[in-house]
Amino acid sequence: MNITNADYFTFNAYNSIFLTGKTGSGKTEFARKLINNYENAYTPKEMQYVIFDLKMVEFVGKDDCTPEYLYFSIITDSNYGLEKLEELAAIAKARTTLKNKPILFIYIEECDMAYLDQQRFDNSVITINEHAKQANIKLIYSSSRVSPDTISKKLLKSFDLILAGKLNNDEAYAYLGIPKAKNLPPYSFTIIDKY
Repeated sequence: MNITNADYFTFNAYNSIFLTGKTGSGKTEFARKLINNYENAYTPKEMQYVIFDLKMVEFVGKDDCTPEYLYFSIITDSNYGLEKLEELAAIAKARTTLKNKPILFIYIEECDMAYLDQQRFDNSVITINEHAKQANIKLIYSSSRVSPDTISKKLLKSFDLILAGKLNNDEAYAYLGIPKAKNLPPYSFTIIDKY
């Protein structure tokens, strides 16, 4: 297994990522750096993003998101978020036939929507992941909690890549089927490109 961090990671080869690690492992910092890199490389006509910040602590009220780049306002409510996620799944399907579509970057912070209705959450994210390449969509689902309640095996299999920082417990490592990361440096992630 290889290791990466936000400074060196490129999203070019992948369209969907499950990003996991315990609180403080650098998941949000990873997303912030990607957003910053996108804003430095593209105009708002060339790239837009959707941020689900259901805890309202990572992006709400901060300078990480330039408003012109937001496809929707930052989403902070789980019920509304599920509706928007289903809308994004429909948009992903529709975008596959469009030409000259801007990059759409979707970042889902934590698993509150999965807890609310796992089937609706899974169906929406899987649909987006299935159409991501043709729809010019990049999606990251980031969660500190790894269990069947937060990410089903079916959903895990829909991601192009899994990036795992230090996890909360042995059960999380076992669920992902990876060895415990004893010497993983801070803000670094083990790359799992086949699940």
